Parts: sequence; C-alpha cells; structure tokens
Amino acid sequence: GDHAALDDRAQRFVAWAARFLTQPSSSKDDAWVADHLDYQFSASAPMPDGTEKVYVAQDYASGRLDWYSLDVDKGIEALDSVPGSEVTGLAADQPFTTIPIPVSFSGMPNTRWWAFEDHSTNFGDIDASTTDLAKLLFMEFALVYSNDWFVIPCTLPSGALVQVKGLAVKNVFGERLWIEAADQGTDNAWGRWSMFTINVRNAPAGSSSADPTLLLLPILAATQSGPLQEEVFLVRDEVDDMAWGVERTVALASGISRPGSEVAKQTFNYLQALVPTGGTPPELAAAVRYQAMNSVPENWIPFIPVHVPNNNREIQLQRAAMPRILVGDPNPAQKVQPLTSLLRQGLDVTPAQTYFLHEEEVPRAGSRVTEYYSRARWTQGQVYTWLRVQKQTGRGEASSGLSFDRLVDKNQVEN
Repeated sequence: GDHAALDDRAQRFVAWAARFLTQPSSSKDDAWVADHLDYQFSASAPMPDGTEKVYVAQDYASGRLDWYSLDVDKGIEALDSVPGSEVTGLAADQPFTTIPIPVSFSGMPNTRWWAFEDHSTNFGDIDASTTDLAKLLFMEFALVYSNDWFVIPCTLPSGALVQVKGLAVKNVFGERLWIEAADQGTDNAWGRWSMFTINVRNAPAGSSSADPTLLLLPILAATQSGPLQEEVFLVRDEVDDMAWGVERTVALASGISRPGSEVAKQTFNYLQALVPTGGTPPELAAAVRYQAMNSVPENWIPFIPVHVPNNNREIQLQRAAMPRILVGDPNPAQKVQPLTSLLRQGLDVTPAQTYFLHEEEVPRAGSRVTEYYSRARWTQGQVYTWLRVQKQTGRGEASSGLSFDRLVDKNQVEN
C-alpha cells in the first residue's frame, strides 16, 4: 500500500533534481573524455562576412576557463546551429581617440637621474639561473624596457571577439604613423611576436596561421564549491612497472563522502565476516608459509601497460582488477571493482567495457582528479549548479607494496 506514495516521492525528487542541477540534454553532449581525464568541446563566433570562427578546447581540465584554453580550428567551417545563435546586429568598426598612459608598477626604476627609489620592491634580490627564462624575461622588462610600455584603456563587453586592426599614432612633430600588429606572419616568421593570442590548428598550407583577435569569454567571476565528492590519485609504481588509481575519497549512496581506505577496509571486513568458516586458516606445523602473492588495499585500482592496437611501440594503460582473497572462502576469488565514478568507466553498462587511459595522463609527478559540486549566479540572476571534475598535478610516485613468491610468518595476517 506504500508503493504509490513512495513512487510519488521519487518522482517529486527527480523533478526537484532536474530543476536544481544543470545537466546535458543528452549523453552525446557530455564533454568529459574519460581516457584523457579532461573536457573537450568547441564553440564558434559569427564574423561580419557571414562565416564562423570555430574554437576548440582539446585538454581543458584546470577548472578556470579563459582565452588560453581554446585554439582556433581552421579545419572546421561552422558548427551546428543552436537556438539563439542567429547572427544579428554585429557591431561595426568604431575607431576612438585616447592618450596612452605609461605603465607603472611597484619597484619600477625611476626615469630621472639622482632620484631616490622605493625600496619595498628590490629586483636586485631576485635569484635567477640560466634556465629561469620566464624570470629573466620579467627582469629584463622591469629593469630595461619598463618605461617603453604604455597602456591604452579600452572597455569591452563580455563575450566579445575583438580585433585591433592598427594604431594611428600622432607624435609631437605632427607625423601620423599607422602601426599594425607584429604577429600577422606565419608561425615560423622570425619577426613574429605576440601576447594574448590564440593558437591556430589545421591552417591551410601557405596561409597565415596567426590569429590577431582577442577573445573575451563570458566566464564566471567567482563560484561556490562544495566538499569533495570523489578524489582519485593516479600514481606510477616503477617497482611493479604499472600505475595505480588510488581512491582517496569515495561518495556513498547516502550522498556523503568517506575516505577510500576506510570504506575499503570496512567492505573487506564485512565480506570476511560472511565466510562460514569464520576466516580461520588451517593450523600449520612449520614456522613459515609460502605466499604466492600478497594483497593491497581495495581502494588501489591497478592499471597495467598494454600496446595500442596495431602499434608495437605506443603504450596505453588498461584498468585491471585485484582479486579479493577472503581467508577460508571456498568460492573463487571475486575481482575488486572501483567505487568512484571516475574509475568505473564502462562497468555500469551491459556488457561491461574495458577502460583505457592514455599513458601521458599519468606522468611521473602523478595526477590528482577531484569531483565536486559548484554553484554560481549568472549576470541575469539565474543560479546554476553542476558537478565538475578537475585535474591537477599529483604528489609523485608511490609503491603499493605488491609482491610475489614470499616466505612469511605463519601467523602473519594481511590487512
């Protein structure tokens, strides 16, 4: 008699979740690429000549979207139209006149002779080696060419694609000079120099691959982030010549998250207690016993190197499984499956699919992948909540302690 009331509450909960969470309309719109551990998507902007400029993001996983996350793809002419993407009322070219402002910053050398400078910032204390190119370039700008730079204020709307065609400079002698951008040549041109420009992909042969436009994305100023739902460390194990996915934080069915090591140990102890014999090993007369293989914590998911199909040199990582060895259990050992959605790719479909991970996604420093909810308010007041995944640099290599063919004390018990 309670089924109808329960079904009604379930439908109300699903409707509430649909209003509360922003989700893709279909699975095809999911931008997460599991084998690369990042997002891949594309966007386009209308041009005055009626064409589209297509931008692609191939490896976005930093959690902060900006112009440097995208590349121009000249191999794609246009994207599929979506509601509201009609080209209407593009602004025409609007020249404006202003007076440049000299650049100033803390610790800037004084341009006048015999003038005391502020000692709060001392560039002389910067320690840079011959390999610190970014630091050396910054020091050269600050100490040598700082008074050669000017700032021209220009207020632009959010979500705009802007191109500065040139600067008409009028000096004190009445001369009017037309200056264009220095990055209008090809990538291999020796005189090309640019900042805040976007890379170009699939440029036609012989054409200029430089893109002089400035992309101002309509991005969020700030977001509210909830606690971690899932956290996975991908580490290399050079001793065992493999990689591991360590589930540091696991989301439970109740909606809360617990440490992965704690959940793994509780799961093993619960299953061990269900063994009819109580998990008591037979009594041994010898002081030692032979162990074919020891065990690792169940929150350590193995990834073994395998060849890429039709390639004898390139390697990729394939998700494997450790056996769950219960003492005294007469049944065959079951495979330990990951609990996080980040590592369960392909296990929740029928039939189950193999999960491969590109080898470069697990560098020597490792990777830290986190999943959590974010909430933000847009310019018109709408509130959006979504589940996001972020990839960061890990904490280096690790060893699981997996070993084979050992003589151990007969009373030693695996944890």
